[in-house]
Amino acid sequence: MIIFYSVVLVAYIIVQSFLVRGLLRLPRLVARKETADDQGNYSVVVAARNEAENLPNLLKALGELDYPADKFEIIISDDHSTDKTVDIVLGFSDILPNLKIITAGGKDDPGKRSALTRGIAASSYSKILITDADCLPGAGWLKVIDRYFTSECDMLIGPAPLIKRSGFFNGLSCFSNLRSMMLIESTFSHRHPISAIARNLGFRKDAFIVQGGYHSTEGSLGGDDDLLLRNFLDHGFRVNYCDSPAAAVFSETHFAGKDFLRQKARHTQASKFYSKSSKWILALWHMPNLYAQSSVLFLPWFPEVSAVFVIKALFDMSLIMMVQNRHNYSFSPFEAVFYQFFYEIFLIINYFTSRFTKFNWK
Repeated sequence: MIIFYSVVLVAYIIVQSFLVRGLLRLPRLVARKETADDQGNYSVVVAARNEAENLPNLLKALGELDYPADKFEIIISDDHSTDKTVDIVLGFSDILPNLKIITAGGKDDPGKRSALTRGIAASSYSKILITDADCLPGAGWLKVIDRYFTSECDMLIGPAPLIKRSGFFNGLSCFSNLRSMMLIESTFSHRHPISAIARNLGFRKDAFIVQGGYHSTEGSLGGDDDLLLRNFLDHGFRVNYCDSPAAAVFSETHFAGKDFLRQKARHTQASKFYSKSSKWILALWHMPNLYAQSSVLFLPWFPEVSAVFVIKALFDMSLIMMVQNRHNYSFSPFEAVFYQFFYEIFLIINYFTSRFTKFNWK
């Protein structure tokens, strides 16, 4: 047992070393425009189904962007809403001249991807930015995004933190989001980004069409952002990452325990569509962490293996403290260790939940 966990510890240290190396290299590898004077034109596309409660906050935030209104448009693509979603958008059109709504016809397919496809098809500009109806971009969001959307960029991955509040599942959701962003950043630095977040995602319209649009991600309800990234890479398109906290798009966690499990399991379910290399990366990322944490189960019989758990806890805590400010988080050292422990446990729960659950978008 001691020999086994010695091997686990070595594997854990190797994996974490690659992670840290990627995080440290990130600022040198992201591409930025040399000047902010040449601002581009953008179409901000949002799919919405029964979002009457959330849309006013989003539209207000988009209306307050520090960016010329004649250089971007806002497209709300309605997905067969039965509430006042359409009425709210029409009400905002009086104060937002660059806002338009695309309504679904009787023959239009339901679903988020279909709604986004209709919105993108109706866009006027070649650069598309995707976000969700329950998101809140900051005033400088588009200006900062534009600095990273260089002429060499076909897809741009932006930061998308959750708003940290009280409650166990809120904290766990935020922690999980932070860990995901760390993995995105590190794999980008190692020239193999494996994930993206649709709440803050940009791409060129022509590249989107060439790789097959959202039709290329059919087969999985969740993970359309990751699958779209995979297809862009498979077609040789260039991906950039925005590492500026000022480009963050925030979102609330509107769920309790059951909803948390469903959301994470839905995303886990999409992983079977990942490339083989991405699956290997995820396995090498998660397995040493899970095995290192499992050492706590054998403490009564093999107290020596406690060193593995302690080293992991200290390393995880230090890593969170190092990167969290860049992602607008503020976990205490205790919270970092506490949520890391449950993060590993819920990885296993999410895996089994994803195997036996059927999902719908709304």
